[in-house]
Amino acid sequence: MDGSKLKRLRKDKGYSLTKLSKLTGISKSYLSLIERGIQRNPSLEILEKLAKTFAIEVEDFVKNNKVEEKHSVKSILKVEIELSEDQLNPQKLKQIKELINAINTE
Repeated sequence: MDGSKLKRLRKDKGYSLTKLSKLTGISKSYLSLIERGIQRNPSLEILEKLAKTFAIEVEDFVKNNKVEEKHSVKSILKVEIELSEDQLNPQKLKQIKELINAINTE
């Protein structure tokens, strides 16, 4: 995840890190790590909380909206999703599929 995207959304809404932390239930320090690019792979649960707060789709956080240069660039994306049996429902599976599709279309 590109932390600058989160920072841009937060500032566009006029939220401080403290305000965003209260709205999402995510610690201020963790949000700061994401924004500074130190934490690059937040969990699906974190992405869902952020997406809900900003009224956007989870995929919008992982899509690369930058125009790529003509030369090829290799990159690795590690996504780890951990769900208990009671969390594994059709809605979660649909969200995971949409996330994977968004990543694959880049």
